[in-house]
Amino acid sequence: MKQTLLFGNGINYLSENFISWKELLEIIKGENLFENGKLPNTMIYERGIIGNPVSFDTLSKKEGFIKEQIAKRLSTHPTNKYYFDFFRLGFQNYLTTNYDYTFINSLKEEISFEITEKSTEGVYSVRRKKTIVTENKEFDIWHIHGEINTIPSIMLGLDHYCGSIGKIDSYVKGNYTYQLNNQKVGTKSISDKLKSGEFDGISWIELFFNSDIHIVGFGFDYSEIDLWWILNKRARMMLSNNSEKQIKNTIYYYTTEEDKDQTELLKSLNVKLVYIKKDSTKNPYPQAYKKIISSIRKNIA
Repeated sequence: MKQTLLFGNGINYLSENFISWKELLEIIKGENLFENGKLPNTMIYERGIIGNPVSFDTLSKKEGFIKEQIAKRLSTHPTNKYYFDFFRLGFQNYLTTNYDYTFINSLKEEISFEITEKSTEGVYSVRRKKTIVTENKEFDIWHIHGEINTIPSIMLGLDHYCGSIGKIDSYVKGNYTYQLNNQKVGTKSISDKLKSGEFDGISWIELFFNSDIHIVGFGFDYSEIDLWWILNKRARMMLSNNSEKQIKNTIYYYTTEEDKDQTELLKSLNVKLVYIKKDSTKNPYPQAYKKIISSIRKNIA
């Protein structure tokens, strides 16, 4: 079974002078720094670009300006040693919801490699892949929520998330098409791929069905509706059409938080919870991530 790491902003928070999500929200809110209360991040974004006074000719120009500001800020995000520790675990695929290149920049400090861009997408990120070739290894990095070098791809608001789910749904059902060398290319459904055992590697989506996935540094906020959708779809498929026997991968979620509602929901969606207890020090997260790395190493052995 292939092994995949899916990581969120939690690893970035291990860097000194990290850029917080609160800081990015202030960019989104602009001059109207409203209290967002219990609003999900997707709705904070929509209120920020729609509810604030529009000082641009069009909404799209305003949205582009905000994303440019976020990209500029994230381009300076500092690295940390934990990224290289995760790299040394030897995954074939690295998925990230982060827009920045902190992981790649961390590798540059330690090893030499070549990067090949394999995405032609401008807005969505079904196929947003970079292949990295080192002296003795090749692996892929997927920016599944967009990246700062392609500003329109930065996924923030409800509109973008829902559009992405439409693309994901088409890919799962085998209705997804794209252009390659001026030719229209189609894909088979996930069900057909599971039956034949043949996967094309075009999208990170199929990794949720043919690869063990280890999720770290990701809070699984309920605004992450694209990933909740995939987990839900996978769980439904495991209960129908004899797909239970065909879906053989394991999805692990490593967490230091004790959110019973969330963890019970994830368990019901066939996600294996790995709880990492924090110590009582002032900053328990570095030690917690060391425990996570050790736990992953055992699970992929």
